[in-house]
Amino acid sequence: NQFEDNDIQEEVVGNQQCITEIMENSVEIRDRLYGKREKQLNKMYTFLEKSFNQQYRETLKRLDKYQQENIDNRNSALINQMNAKLMDLDIKKEDRLELVNQQKNVSLKPPKLVISLDAVPTGECQRVLANDYYDVISEYERANGRLNVKQYNNLGLIDFSSERFNGEQRFIVLTIDPGFTFSENELEDLRDILEMVYVYVVEDGEIREEKLIYLDNN
Repeated sequence: NQFEDNDIQEEVVGNQQCITEIMENSVEIRDRLYGKREKQLNKMYTFLEKSFNQQYRETLKRLDKYQQENIDNRNSALINQMNAKLMDLDIKKEDRLELVNQQKNVSLKPPKLVISLDAVPTGECQRVLANDYYDVISEYERANGRLNVKQYNNLGLIDFSSERFNGEQRFIVLTIDPGFTFSENELEDLRDILEMVYVYVVEDGEIREEKLIYLDNN
């Protein structure tokens, strides 16, 4: 029973941590969306306000003209139309601007568990995290005449890419295993760039060896 209780407690704590991270990421995404949306909606708000104000001024001008020329109440119908139009413009302006203000709000829904997966390792991973080697790779590539270093997702198909001044590209995969090889599926995914894929063997924070994958597979 003691072991079962511990397992349940660890699972609850893990779920809480997961939910916390999800909420933090959601808030970050919401804030980015809010910033972009607010800028666009502010422009729309200003445009609509100017447009309605201009229509209102033009209608007032026409109303004033009809009132001044209202001899023997000849313009009574036109005056009533202008008054009705002014009221209609007020209502439409308020509704449209309120709608724009509502669109500025980006609400968050509580996270909902869709699927739960358990990752079961099949053996020791020979790859390393690209995040830990960005500075090392940047310095190494620069020392060898390659610039424009770009980092990809950790443990993705490719870790880094770089290029020479003439546009010659190089795609880099990091490993701690000098005998590292790709699976058949990975080679298939890399087929279009295989001639430009290099494996860098890292040790103690340094590049110890590099080899071209294309040569090893031909």
